[in-house]
Parts: sequence; C-alpha cells; structure tokens
Amino acid sequence: MPSVVLVANDLEVRALLHGMLEEQGVSVVAADDAGEAMARVGAMEDPPDLLLVDRRIARDAEVELIEWMRSRSRLRDVPVVLFTAHGRGSEGPPPPLDGLREAFDAALVLAIVQAVCRTR
Repeated sequence: MPSVVLVANDLEVRALLHGMLEEQGVSVVAADDAGEAMARVGAMEDPPDLLLVDRRIARDAEVELIEWMRSRSRLRDVPVVLFTAHGRGSEGPPPPLDGLREAFDAALVLAIVQAVCRTR
C-alpha cells in the first residue's frame, strides 16, 4: 500500500483529499503545517512514497519543508507534489519548481498521486 503525507491547513481540502486517497488504497498521514509534517515524517519507520503539500500552509513553509526533506538522506528521493486550492492569488514567492500548475482539481491531484506511487 503506498503511503502519502498530506500537508494542508484547510480542513475541507485536507478531508477531501484524505478521503479520496484512502478510497484508492493509499495510506495517508495528514498534517496541518510544515512543523507537524516534519515531526510525522521523522517518526515514520519507512519514508513515505510521496509528500503532497498545499502551497498555502504558511508563507514560505513549503520551501522549508522541502529543504528539510532534501537534507535527510533517507528522505532525499521522496517526490514532492505542490498544489494549491486557492488559485493564482496565493501569497508568497513563486514555488521552487518551474511550471507548477496553480489550480486545485482534486481529480488531477489524485491522478498525479497515483502516477507517482505506481512508479515507485
């Protein structure tokens, strides 16, 4: 069973994605923010298959979380998918990835998660 760490402080978005992923047989560990995500990932026996992060968890917190993941050898290769449920008006600097699509489409997020987990 693939495992995903879902980081989103919007309870509605988190509940929607959590439910959709579990329906697809994905084990989900949810966190409200970057600090909670770091604690939960750090406590996991095995690295997750994917880190799924809402860009709006807090200003620049997604960058801090990604840098933390990349600084740990056992987590360095865990794929990270950034999404936003809030469209182009999100605060903060642009994401640290070129070509990030900034629109929330739950079905698209689910398809990306499935594709990434299948290749791992």
